Amino acid sequence: MAKLVKHKALAVTVAVIVAAMVAAGFAYYPSDDVPTASATANTRRFVLILAGASDASESGRFDLEVAARTEALTATCMKSHGFQYLPKDPRSVVDVEDASDFTSLDYARTHGFGISVFPHFVPEAPDTKTYEKSLSAASLKTHDSALAGCVDNSQRTAEKEYGIPEANSVWARVDGEVQRDSRYEAALETWRACAAAVGHPARSRLALITDLRKEYTSVMATLRSGTTTPSQDQLAALAAKAPAWQKFHRAEIDAAVATFPCSQSADRTYVSTFMRHLNLSG
Repeated sequence: MAKLVKHKALAVTVAVIVAAMVAAGFAYYPSDDVPTASATANTRRFVLILAGASDASESGRFDLEVAARTEALTATCMKSHGFQYLPKDPRSVVDVEDASDFTSLDYARTHGFGISVFPHFVPEAPDTKTYEKSLSAASLKTHDSALAGCVDNSQRTAEKEYGIPEANSVWARVDGEVQRDSRYEAALETWRACAAAVGHPARSRLALITDLRKEYTSVMATLRSGTTTPSQDQLAALAAKAPAWQKFHRAEIDAAVATFPCSQSADRTYVSTFMRHLNLSG
């Protein structure tokens, strides 16, 4: 229940906004393979991150580690196809700086829930484009086809190595138990009363964020309605000057700050209940 990391090209994520994790995170690839000791340890590590039981630095480290491993595997794969591939800086594909942080009041005061944050990435090395430009049209077509397959295979391999499919499965099962636990149900009722008292009635923080995201989607659709597709930086500049975006951003911050005390209490109950069910299941 801690954060939603924003990404560029790599589908690495720590999405701990309950159900949003599945939509924003790794796909689940069932496997009959026996996990390694490292994968088993990382499975529990990722489960704790998904449950909001780890701090922001741990979730950021996990994202970057998986990104780095995926890039290294991609480079090896491309070499086997006879092409050069320079592994990207993990921070050029994963944004860990602007990820939603539900544990920080300072974050809430600056970014709200993180909905209207524009992610920032380390620039990619120019050598990559230089190499691609050196290829003939036919070689570039083969290169691009090989790269697509290498990226997909590397992501799946990295997921297995880090125990991500199993972690997603464990999290989903235990989260379902938590959602039905009377202790957490009572905490949610308290959250609803608290949020309504500060002017933001909703069934849960997730429901509140979901409604805000729908509004944000409408705001951003208007900004993107031109004939050209703006870059992230251009879009951020447009948004900063748009009254509709400014109004939304203020409303998001108000909702995040006002409900922060409500959410902290509910999150503590969620984590303690989650850990109880996780440990009971072994």
